[in-house]
Amino acid sequence: MAISAPPRLSHARRQNVLRRVIVVGLWSILILLTIGLGAAAGIFAGFLRDLPSLDGVEEYQPSIATTLYTDRDEPFHSFYEQRRTLVPLTKIPTQLKQAVLAVEDSQFYEHHGLSPRAIARALIMNVVARRRAQGGSTITQQLARGLFLTPEKNVSRKIKEALLSVEIEKRYSKDKILELYFNLIYYGHGAYGVEAAAQTYFQKSVGELNLTEAAMLAGLPSAPNRFSPIVDPARARRRRDHVLNRMVEQKYITREQADAASRTPFNETLFTRKGTIAPYFVEHVRQQLEETYGAYALYNTGLKVYTTLNLKMQRAAEDALVGGLRELDKSHGFRPPQAKAEAARGRIGPYTPKPGEILPGTVLKLKPKSMEVQLGRYRGEISFDSLKWTKLGNPAEAFKEGGPVLVQVLSVDERKKTVEIALEQDPELEGALLALDPRDGAIKSMIGGYDFERSKFNRATQAKRQPGSAFKPFIYATAFDRGLTPSTVINDSPISFHTRVGGELVEWSPRNFDRKFHGPTTLRRALESSINVVTVKLLQQVGVDAVIKLAHQVGIESELRREVALALGVSEVTLLELVSSYGVFANMGVRAEPFTIRKITDSQGRILEQHLTEPQEVMRPETASVLVDVMKGVIERGTGAKAKILGRPLAGKTGTTDDATDLWFVGFSPSLVAGVWLGYDVKRSLGSAETGGRLALPLWIAFMQKALAGTEPEDFPVPEGVVPVPVNHQTGRTAPPGDRDAVQEYSTSPPAPAVPIAPLPAGASNR
Repeated sequence: MAISAPPRLSHARRQNVLRRVIVVGLWSILILLTIGLGAAAGIFAGFLRDLPSLDGVEEYQPSIATTLYTDRDEPFHSFYEQRRTLVPLTKIPTQLKQAVLAVEDSQFYEHHGLSPRAIARALIMNVVARRRAQGGSTITQQLARGLFLTPEKNVSRKIKEALLSVEIEKRYSKDKILELYFNLIYYGHGAYGVEAAAQTYFQKSVGELNLTEAAMLAGLPSAPNRFSPIVDPARARRRRDHVLNRMVEQKYITREQADAASRTPFNETLFTRKGTIAPYFVEHVRQQLEETYGAYALYNTGLKVYTTLNLKMQRAAEDALVGGLRELDKSHGFRPPQAKAEAARGRIGPYTPKPGEILPGTVLKLKPKSMEVQLGRYRGEISFDSLKWTKLGNPAEAFKEGGPVLVQVLSVDERKKTVEIALEQDPELEGALLALDPRDGAIKSMIGGYDFERSKFNRATQAKRQPGSAFKPFIYATAFDRGLTPSTVINDSPISFHTRVGGELVEWSPRNFDRKFHGPTTLRRALESSINVVTVKLLQQVGVDAVIKLAHQVGIESELRREVALALGVSEVTLLELVSSYGVFANMGVRAEPFTIRKITDSQGRILEQHLTEPQEVMRPETASVLVDVMKGVIERGTGAKAKILGRPLAGKTGTTDDATDLWFVGFSPSLVAGVWLGYDVKRSLGSAETGGRLALPLWIAFMQKALAGTEPEDFPVPEGVVPVPVNHQTGRTAPPGDRDAVQEYSTSPPAPAVPIAPLPAGASNR
C-alpha cells in the first residue's frame, strides 16, 4: 500500500507564521531591552544617589601643614598629616603644566571628564602586556578619586569615578580642576601637591623649576615611590625622558629642548636626609600649640607660627654644645658602639651624606693599618693612625667586619661614591644650652640634650638640677640691695652649723674649693673667685627669706629650701629659670617673661594671637648695675677669665656642685644671655677636679663667639645714683693715685672702711 506525503503549507500560510515569529521575537527583544534599560536606569539612579555632593569641591579644605618661622620670618619646620602648601595655578610654571598634560591627559582641554581614546588605548596596552601596563584615567577622574573616593580597585568605584568626573566638568572650569589636581596629588616622600614636591626633591619653590625638574615631577604621580629619584635615580631618569618625549609629541617643546633636558643630570646631593632644625625648640613650641589649638588644627589647618628662633644662634649653639660634648667624651677614650649593623645600613638608605653629619656605618674590611667602611651607597676608609684619641693599643681588635661603626663625614666624592670619614662615638655625657634676649625675653636658641632622637627629655626646660655656685649672684644681689657694697668685708674663716639630715642632727662645715681660708675678703673678691664660706656668712647676714624672695621676683619659680646650704646652690632649678633670671641683671632690673612665639596667623594671614612684651621692674636698677659690675669681674679676673678672649664687655658666673655632678656657666652681654649645663642624667661625678669654669665655660665661649660675631661690643649702662670710685681690689679701700691694684668700684654707698685683708693667693679657687 502506498504512503501518501504530508500536505505542504501554502505560501501564504508560511508567510503568516514567519510574521508571527518575527513579531514575537521583536516583542521579546523589546521587553528584554525595557527590562535591561530599567535595570540599568535603576542601577544608574542608585549610583547617582550614592555619589557625594559636589558642594564638597567648594568646601574642600585640604590638609595644610602648620609652618614655623624664625625671628627673620624664614620657614624652618612644619607640622602636618599631609605635607602640603597650596599654590594658585598662576604660580605653576607653564612647562610643568604641559609636562603633566602630556603624560597624564593630553586631551584634557577637549574631553568632558572621560576620554574614550585613552580608555581604548589603555585597554589594548593592558591586553597586549597581559597586565595593567597603562591607566586610562583623565586628570578629572584622578581628582574625583582623590577628593571623594577610596583607592580600592573595583567596578563600582570606577563607575562612580566616571560619573563624578562628568559632573565636575559640568560645574567647574578646566583651570580650576587643574589647580585642584596640582595641590592634591601625592608625589612621594610625604609630599602632597607640587609645592611640597618641589621643596622635597629640589629644595626650591615650584615657580623656580626648570624643564628637567618639571618633567621629573610630572612623571611621579602614577607611581611616586617607583619613579622617585631618591629611591632609584636610573628609573627616575627613564621616566623623565618619557615625559620629555611625550612633550615633543604634543609639540610643547622641540626635540632639541628635550635632548638638552635629558642630558641634565640629577643633583643627587640635594637628596639628603632632612633633620629637624632645633628639635627641642620645635617640640617646646608644638606642645604650646597643641594645648591652645588642639591636634587637628595643629596638623591640618595651615597655621603660620612666627617664633623667636634665630638660626645663626641655633647653629652656633649646636656646634658648641653637641661638638663640645663629643670632644669631652672622647677625652675618656673609646667605647664600642651598641647599634646593630642592620640598623646602621638602614638609617642612611639611598640618601647622600653631608659633610659634618654623624652617621652609622658598617665595617666592610679590616686592614693592617686601616678599616674600610660602608655608608649607604658610599665607601670610606679610616686610618688607624687617626685613632690616638681612642687610647686603643690595637684598634683592629676593637672592631669586626660586618659590625657597626659611627663616623663623621668630612667630604663626599659623588662621582666615585666615596667619602672621607673619621671615627666618632656618641657621648654618655648630657648637656643643655639656652639663650635669650633679656630686653624682651625672646628665646633665641635652645638645645635640651645631645640628640633629640636618643632622648626627647628637654634638659633646658624640664630638668631641675642643683645650680651650685651659679646661685650665688642672688645672694649678692640681696646684699647690695640692702646697702652692702662690693667693698664690704667678711672674714673668710671656719664656721659650722648644726642641721638635720635624715632626722639626725649633724654638724656641717662649709669649705672652699681650694680647702683654704683667706681671712677678711671683699664681696667683690668673694664672688669673682666663688669663695663658699664668705657667701654662706653673707647669706646669714641678709637672711634666707630675703634671698628666696628676690630669687622668685627675678624669675626662679622652683621651690627654694629655707636652709643655709642655699648659699651653695643646693635647691634645684631649671636652666631656663637661671638664664631668664640672669636676664634681669643684664636688663638693669627689668624682667621680660621668656617666650618662643611672636605671632600666629591662620592660613589666610589673619592674626590669631600676638605676643606683647610687658616688661616689669623687679629689682632696683642701681642694685642690678652694681651686681653686673662685680659679675664682669668674674670674667676679667675670676673663675670665668677664659672668656676674656671674646674681647667685649661680658658678665657671668660659673657653677659647680658638690662632687661635680652638675657644671654650669651662665653669662651675658646687654643684649644676649646664655647658659650651659653639663651632667649625667643619672647623677654621678664628672671628675673630682672638674669645674664649670673648666668644662662648661669653653662651650659658652664657643657659642658666644659665633652668636655675637658681626655685632658691635656694647657695655652695660650705669644708672644715675651709682657712683664710680677707684678702690684697691684686695682691700676695698679707696685707692690712692698710681695704685696698680686699683679697680673702678660702682656702688650706691661710700667704700667700706679700711680693714687689713690678706691677699688671695694666685689660683686659690678655680671655681
